[in-house]
Amino acid sequence: MQVKTQIDELQNYLIDASNLQGGHADKLFIPQTTAEIAEIIKEANEKNVPVTVSGARTGLVGGCVPFGGYLISLEKFNQIKEIGDGKAIAQAGVLLTDFQKETEAKGFFYPPDPTEWSCQLGGTVATNASGSRSFKYGSTRRYVQRLEIVTPTGDVLNIRRGEIFSDKDGFIEITNDSGKTIRAKIPTYLQPDVRKNTSGYFSAEKVDAIDLFIGSEGTLGVITEIEFNLLPKPKGFLSGIVFFKNESDLLNFVAEARKISFETRQIRNPQSAIQNDLDATLLEYFDENALSFIKGKFPETPENMAGAVFFEQETTDETEDA
Repeated sequence: MQVKTQIDELQNYLIDASNLQGGHADKLFIPQTTAEIAEIIKEANEKNVPVTVSGARTGLVGGCVPFGGYLISLEKFNQIKEIGDGKAIAQAGVLLTDFQKETEAKGFFYPPDPTEWSCQLGGTVATNASGSRSFKYGSTRRYVQRLEIVTPTGDVLNIRRGEIFSDKDGFIEITNDSGKTIRAKIPTYLQPDVRKNTSGYFSAEKVDAIDLFIGSEGTLGVITEIEFNLLPKPKGFLSGIVFFKNESDLLNFVAEARKISFETRQIRNPQSAIQNDLDATLLEYFDENALSFIKGKFPETPENMAGAVFFEQETTDETEDA
């Protein structure tokens, strides 16, 4: 494990994509094992020292910028341990772009598609990241099956989906690897019924323990290893952009496309071969200002349009023309 304290050695770790200024730390740790992270956290806990976790530093809200205390970089947690049988096991510091390439090379598909591919997997889990394809495939949460986590006391948790749930009184109990039990009250607010949501801790009438950590922004522990579900690699994608002179036509098109897509998924398995039905993976809206912005790079953009919709759908050789 590397430990750095010199100001010039820490500079690159004190900023993220938000350009938040004033970051500083007493020590930078670059561990290589979960045990080393647990050791750092235990020491910080005993000394009442704040801890900040640093991933790829692609965030826009300053979450990995430290203001004193210890800084832990997960850059050495960069191993993809297994890909096969519809699942993958990877360390939290693996870059999303590397993970996507490896899964695709093995004939699989990892659907969460955040805008930023240079982020680390641990960050995508901590933020429950999602992108345009969440319209069909959902967010990161849907694909996380197991987490290894170091808690703020330096204990290690291994949580698998479907094993630990909150009780009827709204409490949840989790036992760590050393046999200690953690008991906590889950949130009581209602989650919004939307395709994408990363606001607050996950809540529901019956909460799976793993979902409390997904989207918790690192406040409940340091994620060190993740097991994901993967889908079979699609045969292909058809995508394009449709321009509209009238905004009401655009909105009606989106409403109808959503309706048909949802109905299509209800009558057949969304992982089965695509038929001739409309089943959009994404529907992205470009308003008039966005079209003006991109016209400099794409001069073929039509003039005097109220907006546009970018669409995408899985295809096979048999269904692409239809």
